[in-house]
Amino acid sequence: MVTYQRLVWQKRLIDDSFQRSIVSRLDRLYQELLDYKPAELFSAAKPSDSGYLWKILEKIAPPRTQAMPAGVPRGLYIYGDVGTGKTTTMDLFYESAPTHKKRRIHFHAFMLDVHARISSFRRTHSSTDDPVPTIAHELASDARVLCFDEFQVTDIADAMVLRRLVTELFRNGVIIVTTSNRHPDELYKNGIQRESFLPCIGLLKEKCEVVSLDSGTDYRQLARDSESVYFSPITADTNKILHALFALASANAPVVENAVLRFLGRTLTVPLSANGVARFSFVQLCKDAHSAADYIELAKAYHTVVLTDVPVMHMVDRNEARRFITLVDALYEAHAVLIMSCEASIYNLFTGDHDDGSSLGATHPSVGVGASSPEFVQHEQEEQGAMSYAGEEEVFAFQRAVSRLVEMSSCNWITDSHNRHLAKNAMMQQARKAGAIATSGSDRLHSAA
Repeated sequence: MVTYQRLVWQKRLIDDSFQRSIVSRLDRLYQELLDYKPAELFSAAKPSDSGYLWKILEKIAPPRTQAMPAGVPRGLYIYGDVGTGKTTTMDLFYESAPTHKKRRIHFHAFMLDVHARISSFRRTHSSTDDPVPTIAHELASDARVLCFDEFQVTDIADAMVLRRLVTELFRNGVIIVTTSNRHPDELYKNGIQRESFLPCIGLLKEKCEVVSLDSGTDYRQLARDSESVYFSPITADTNKILHALFALASANAPVVENAVLRFLGRTLTVPLSANGVARFSFVQLCKDAHSAADYIELAKAYHTVVLTDVPVMHMVDRNEARRFITLVDALYEAHAVLIMSCEASIYNLFTGDHDDGSSLGATHPSVGVGASSPEFVQHEQEEQGAMSYAGEEEVFAFQRAVSRLVEMSSCNWITDSHNRHLAKNAMMQQARKAGAIATSGSDRLHSAA
């Protein structure tokens, strides 16, 4: 839970009540693992004397089995719709799990590994020998905690192996944490000989706490479907979409904290970055004192910049506004992609007003001795004129920046960018839109006929 809270504070994760519920359960497992002392593994190997006498004993003696060990912490089976954060929460647990004997693997890759082990076993053993106990022992020797991503059973070959393998893994004290799009009761639904797989489902439900992570919103899909790169107003949902876009733009690459760019005797710290994508808050990039050189270097090093929490700017914020305009210019010249969450639409980010709502050039009543003297009136008129001129310059510059922002949000800009992941997604959006238009035109022709 501490790690989750830290990542939320660093804005690497969005605070999600559904995810927090799962994290609390994973934290329970983490605490139990701290005091867990696994028993010695049950050996599946035969005695070294496997000759004639052993074969006779095998026939007359009951098969050797091991009871389920006591005191093993209960694992977790996390299911729910895609894009809700199941893998993210499981990966947080895996990274912090207090054991070196752990393994995290996509379930499809795991089953390929198991089938390869079975094939290898059969090349060196009798056709009547059972490979499953030996393989379970090998897997348990390597990892007492197994984390699977996307647990699913789609064919009879996997189902028949898993019904035995899962049992043997639990007999060896293995703790399973897994994600899935299906509730355990839905696994291998309508599959051939499914009734023989049902005990495996029952055992999963017994040895793993089954929890649902379903916020009702697939933010990854929203990110893929979004035709915008600017999001306003700033809400929990827009922040989640921005987080999903960061993952999409970086192809879910590992995130680096506080990378440092060094140039011209200067340094620029990038709070979060991954695979050519940098992420800053507005305060970090535009309120802190940065020069054009910083923004140009940033645009050279990163093809995509995610900027969060951009506020509406008034005249009192003109220094921040100027930096923002300079940043947009640098990114524009580098043909970089800018993704933002904003307090208002890009057309309303700079008002040209004072923060009290008064417009540029407006007069403010003055009070006090000498307020009506000719010298005072002339001084105030000169001051207001200078402020009005400066304000007009800011408004003009921001209008130019808005024009560039509009161009930078276009589909053509994204498809021509150096971010191939966003470009591919934009091209897929164009193809879907073209297909929808073609279908609509065809339907109208049929209707007319």
